[in-house]
Amino acid sequence: MKAVTYKQLWQFAKPFIRSQKWLFVTIFILDFTTYPFDVLLWPYIFNLLVEIFTRFEGDRLAAVAALKFPLALWVAQVLYVETAARSMGFLFAKATPKLQADVRMVMFDHIQRHSPAYFNERFAGSLANKMTDMTTQIDLILQQLFWPIVPALSTCCLGVVILGFINPIFAVVLALWMILHLTVCFLSSRSVDRYQQRHAEARSGLLAKVVDSFTNNFAVNLFYRFTEEKSRIGLFQKEEREKNRAAKSYVEKIRCAFSLFHFMGVILGMCGTAIYLWVQNQISTGEVVQVFSTMWSLGILLWMVGSALPILFQSFGTVKQAYQVMLDPEDMGDKSDAKPLEIGAGSIVFDNVSFQYSDKKLFENKSVLIRGGEKVGLVGYTGSGKSTFVNLILRFFPVKSGKISVDGQDISSVLLESLRKKIALIPQDPVLFHRTLEENIAFSSPHASVEGIVKAAKLAYCHDFIKSLPEGYQTKVGERGTKLSGGEKQRIAIARAILADAPILILDEATSALDSMTEKYIQESLHALMEGRTTIVIAHRLSTLSRMDRILVFNEGKIVEEGSHLSLLERDGLYAKMWKMQVGGFLPETPAVV
Repeated sequence: MKAVTYKQLWQFAKPFIRSQKWLFVTIFILDFTTYPFDVLLWPYIFNLLVEIFTRFEGDRLAAVAALKFPLALWVAQVLYVETAARSMGFLFAKATPKLQADVRMVMFDHIQRHSPAYFNERFAGSLANKMTDMTTQIDLILQQLFWPIVPALSTCCLGVVILGFINPIFAVVLALWMILHLTVCFLSSRSVDRYQQRHAEARSGLLAKVVDSFTNNFAVNLFYRFTEEKSRIGLFQKEEREKNRAAKSYVEKIRCAFSLFHFMGVILGMCGTAIYLWVQNQISTGEVVQVFSTMWSLGILLWMVGSALPILFQSFGTVKQAYQVMLDPEDMGDKSDAKPLEIGAGSIVFDNVSFQYSDKKLFENKSVLIRGGEKVGLVGYTGSGKSTFVNLILRFFPVKSGKISVDGQDISSVLLESLRKKIALIPQDPVLFHRTLEENIAFSSPHASVEGIVKAAKLAYCHDFIKSLPEGYQTKVGERGTKLSGGEKQRIAIARAILADAPILILDEATSALDSMTEKYIQESLHALMEGRTTIVIAHRLSTLSRMDRILVFNEGKIVEEGSHLSLLERDGLYAKMWKMQVGGFLPETPAVV
């Protein structure tokens, strides 16, 4: 896994911050001025009060006039600090939700634009968790920077200047202590990044396994594997717990070191120096009070910085782990000079196409011509290359060599969106969104009218069962359509494809989950839909291909036969053998053993 740098994170975050730059600039200005007013002005006021009380000890009524200035200064300080703090809070409440939303949408768009192969190799739960980690931790990083790190450091630097006016020794001692304290804090905190990155990866993996188990809860219920699933998740939970403990323990060790430096700097360093100079009559009592109060406040600030740095680097570690998904290149993006696909007749040509899954070579210099408007069936045993054939047309996977053309246009050089809009696919195992039936049908054509949706539903023979539901077309179908039967989901997918009204139609076992009567009716609708469209049909039930113009017979990635249903039977080759082997009209998964 390639290491993520802080520069990469900054380049990623910069556009989101820049889009609200005046909000963040205002927050920074308020933040930069609030801390000095709160931390450094009060010790000075305290100094004035002590000096006045000391000077007017014998005539206290006379001190009233002298007290007006420090008291007015104190009121002004309180009003400004409170007003600025509340303003910062409201501005931050306005800025960060937008920043989080923008980050989330950019990550979502980047992730979703990957090919099916990308998602086949990753857990959806892990990807979603990385999005959540990125948005929440960027917010936390900004909070730590604004409160307390940046203003605390600037206040401490200003404190060096102010104490220097009292006595240069204080400035030297404070500066040396700050440098030593912050150097130790920074160097030790950076290792937290590494610990937290390991923990974040373990947590993402754990959540991915949990989501995977929940998604497949039907299988868990079916085989009653609750105890086994809990034990399996427990193994990943153990790894997450150990890495979580290691990260948190390391942070506490660092804080122990910070406490030591805090004690040495405040108590032994500055306060000891102040007492020594007072004894030597080099500073006044009021100045001692100011030094003690200032150092106590600055010590708390530096302690806060020391505590915030591990949290900051924890967040950086989590963000680095989450940012890894942004380094995954889009594997099906468009070329810079890509143009929209223009469909005429709808012919499809494979020209010396080679393709392989990992080390498994499937197609080698394959050349195929499907004429515009032609209805072509694909048959073959499982794994022979039928689904891969249509997946390559959809550009789900890039070809190794050769090219695939639609109406003479290389599909690798056209806009992917225009290609997908010209093809309607009815998959064997349709997946529905946890949305309404109306939304699921209209997914292929978001601007379709209600009348058009209902018409497509009627052609797919799902209108009646939809109307029988309490909420009709507004019924939500559950995650992945779990509230519907397999046949009902398939009919919704067919309605979706009908509504798409695309010039190229692909059916991948589109009626396999239907009963015989419903299949008969839908087949008539599908054949009417095929008219005037280039159609590719994958089927194990060979009888459904009898009305195809041509049938391509696949075997181990090669097309070994082609022709009409009757001509292939007369040839008495592989197709005829499969026809004879069918039981109940279906093709066996593998060749029969002779």
